Amino acid sequence: MLDNKIEAKEILVKDLFDSKFLFRVPEYQRQFSWENDNFDQLFEDIKESLESEEDNYFLGSVILQVNEINLDGSGIYDIVDGQQRLTTITILLAVMRDLTNSTQAKATLQEKIYQKENEYMGTKEEVRIHVRDREKDFFRKYVLEEEGTKKATIKNNLSEPQQRIVTAIEVFRNKFYIDGAVNQKLLSNMIKYILNNCVLVYVKTGNFTSAFRLFSVLNDRGMPLATSDLLKSANLSAVKENNRKRYQMSWEQIEEDLGRDELDKLIGFIRTILIKEKPRKNIVDEYNQMIFNGIMEPGEEYIQYLDEVANIYKERILNANIGISTNIEVKFYNLISIMRDFIPFSDWMVAFISFALKYPEESNLYNFLIILEKSYVINWIIGITTTKRIVETNRILQVIEKSKNAKEVFNDDVFDLNDYKNEVQRLLNDSLFYKMKFCKYILLRLDLYLCENSNINKCYKGTVSVEHVLPQNPKEDSEWTRTFDSNSRNELTHKLGNLVLLSRKKNSAANNIDFKEKIIKYYSNGITDFEITREIKDYSIWNHSSIQSRQVKQLNRILDIYYS
Repeated sequence: MLDNKIEAKEILVKDLFDSKFLFRVPEYQRQFSWENDNFDQLFEDIKESLESEEDNYFLGSVILQVNEINLDGSGIYDIVDGQQRLTTITILLAVMRDLTNSTQAKATLQEKIYQKENEYMGTKEEVRIHVRDREKDFFRKYVLEEEGTKKATIKNNLSEPQQRIVTAIEVFRNKFYIDGAVNQKLLSNMIKYILNNCVLVYVKTGNFTSAFRLFSVLNDRGMPLATSDLLKSANLSAVKENNRKRYQMSWEQIEEDLGRDELDKLIGFIRTILIKEKPRKNIVDEYNQMIFNGIMEPGEEYIQYLDEVANIYKERILNANIGISTNIEVKFYNLISIMRDFIPFSDWMVAFISFALKYPEESNLYNFLIILEKSYVINWIIGITTTKRIVETNRILQVIEKSKNAKEVFNDDVFDLNDYKNEVQRLLNDSLFYKMKFCKYILLRLDLYLCENSNINKCYKGTVSVEHVLPQNPKEDSEWTRTFDSNSRNELTHKLGNLVLLSRKKNSAANNIDFKEKIIKYYSNGITDFEITREIKDYSIWNHSSIQSRQVKQLNRILDIYYS
């Protein structure tokens, strides 16, 4: 009979990936969804902890439901929460297994990944972690089997989870290569550190209801104390009693204006602005040990600073208001709105707030926003990692802090991105442009470029979809298949020159119909809101030449935006 008591315990990786534990990913779980940035950050954080000679590195927590238990305490566990982390750690162990030239290390790592049968120990042959059935065979071939990671390559026919597995393998594999050869010293040190110094906390119970309740509590942002709650208490307790009510009202007004989640985010922004380093500890610990211990006093000084930052964030970023009634006001509104709503990371906001604190003049803000957008978007296009983006953000913060005037910031080499121009052109010309994460943003940025002299606030609210003029799946007897053979469709369908923007409703109406009908659908019930789509009416036909000429035009426009 399963024990329904809840048990929580800290455990080393080498002990969690051992004979006492076999894991299953239940079919109700979502697919493997970690991406490049997650893999990069995990590795770099562990490596940094190793190089800093930290005794331990905390990998997070997992929630387990006991599925089957044996007399010796070993068992099979369903992963209720933590499958992304455990799957990724398994992939990292497999990559290290296949790269090491140590026979002992190779055997040790394989033992953590794959349990061999031992009739005397009462163990049967079994994989350490059972992924979902849809990825099981792929995971076995390229992760669980020895030398499997060396065979893994990105292919067009892979499912999204399979592509992410291969991406994880490639990210981790590349981390160990220096000048074309595996750095065996780094590899050996990482193996030892991950097995003996990296820890997780597991929480287990035999009852699904209890396990799911634990998952809900640990992931419900409304239940546990947030960072803002802890810092509110620390700061108000530092305020003199006769002023405490006023500062309490000030804090709570900020929380009411922004909401709890946004306030937590803003507190993280302030931490980055003041420390200008990659986070190394719990944010509350960093505040107590680094900010409130030399940079700024807790209490009145911090709450006043928080209020100033909150006003910039609310007015300049959330409301997109620059505060002057000129054509700059409209351009500022339009640019910061698409950055806020369509750039999937917020590091640029930290840099903008830091600049606005020091140089609040409206014309300075708009000029800075232009170069800031160029910097972050070009780095996004060329695919820098989260870790590198954090480094670049901290460089910009240091430039702002050391500058004597705004012009010094504008002219600093940190914003010189000319070395990446050829790579940017290559990626924008790629035949799979549509599948790149920055695709929609670039199309929206082009749309702004085409209407920048109209002096109209552009509001890209609701669902915005990317439409293929030459459709992805044309009917066999259509005009499209007569105009484009299969090779042309493979080459051109996902190119920048074949893409426009539509609302979701218009997109579904246009679908796979022939070109002349599609134009009618684009403009039914009034002209489309998107300038980038209106241009299509200038084409009487849509063929290979049309797409190529528009490709060149769009590429030149983007280069004009980012390199003029």
